[in-house]
Amino acid sequence: MRPIFEAMAIAFASLSPAFAQSLVCPPVAAVAGRPCETFHYHVQLFRPDTREFFELYGINQFASMGACERARDAQFKHNMAVVEFMRTQRRDWWQADKFGPCHCDMTIERTSPNALTDPARAQQIHDAEEIRQRVRERLLDAKALPDSEVVRNLAPPLSTTPLIGGPKLVPLPPPAAVTTVSNSPDDLRITKAVDTTSPSTTSLDLPLVDVPLPGMTAPAEVVAPTPGAPVPQAAAPAPAPAPAPETPPAPRPVPTPVPTEQVAVLADEPELPSPEDVADAFVSYESQRIQNVLKVSSNIGDESVKAQVLDACTQRIQLLSNLRSIIVGSGARSRLVAAANMARKENERLAVVAKLFGSDVPPHWAPKDAADVIFDPGVTDAEQVLRDNRSSEQQKRHALYALLAAASPTEQQQLWLNSVIEGLLK
Repeated sequence: MRPIFEAMAIAFASLSPAFAQSLVCPPVAAVAGRPCETFHYHVQLFRPDTREFFELYGINQFASMGACERARDAQFKHNMAVVEFMRTQRRDWWQADKFGPCHCDMTIERTSPNALTDPARAQQIHDAEEIRQRVRERLLDAKALPDSEVVRNLAPPLSTTPLIGGPKLVPLPPPAAVTTVSNSPDDLRITKAVDTTSPSTTSLDLPLVDVPLPGMTAPAEVVAPTPGAPVPQAAAPAPAPAPAPETPPAPRPVPTPVPTEQVAVLADEPELPSPEDVADAFVSYESQRIQNVLKVSSNIGDESVKAQVLDACTQRIQLLSNLRSIIVGSGARSRLVAAANMARKENERLAVVAKLFGSDVPPHWAPKDAADVIFDPGVTDAEQVLRDNRSSEQQKRHALYALLAAASPTEQQQLWLNSVIEGLLK
């Protein structure tokens, strides 16, 4: 049987050049015939305060290849969740961490260029923790809750048997079942609140005041007569004058009709969709699709295929983040917003994808198997293909996929890409 190290060297040769060059320990001839004792993987962590990558390879050790792969896949998925959350908060500059494949740990071999002393290993662990705290600060600034899953997953899982120096933790015993004490219904009594204080009453005498009403004459003031004084007699009322004859009222003039002006009533324009809401609905659905692919990618046995699937998923997340920015900046009347807003069913979504990126992309966009997500546009200089009038429509669509999956375009490039996408959606 071949030694494990030689089998792993063949597997590493089939991986992508980025992994093979910088994220794998160089082989050492002194240990070529011995089986691996421990396994680890390299990772390039993105530091948000400096926006640079730091390669660390002394922060993890595992006793088996399977444990190493499970830990790497879990950390990759947690990092993808952080990237997706930050880009939903319009932080498109956030970059994903880069992970290498699991392989023999050469940091414990003195003849290896990657050999680490205890102080050097402790320094790498300190650097990884500092970067983790920087990422946590940015998540809290982006309104992420401290107890949310994306924040809690930043903390590395505690191991009961760590290979790297650290306390050995014993798992807590399961909580004991606590029985609740309930009162019998016969012991319950109705409780009434009784107020024993007497209510306070107050009486107030108010004088009556004559209120004059309009059209009525106030009554004469009555004065009590003085004893011994003559009582005055009331004077006889004067005869009322005869009423004057009533004159008939004058006829009212007939109003002249005034012609009314006809006012045209314009129908309200249909309410245009919000580009932000359209972008969130379309991109969130497609992001969940790629998350489902990441969940089943851990079942792939071929390490070379698994690395290509993870690379394709990383490119798709980058593409969706750039597509969100382009949809928001294209305006409510653009063809892109209208097409994304009308794409509600699966066939409608895939039709929009075919118009944007090519008729051969839908099987890779909605893969039936995790390996089907791998797609190579076959374009070296995407911007040159898009600007060349001699390029075919299919070539331009593939170039658009390659350009959006590579990096975030600038504001000027987004304005230019808006006109390109409008032409592809005709």
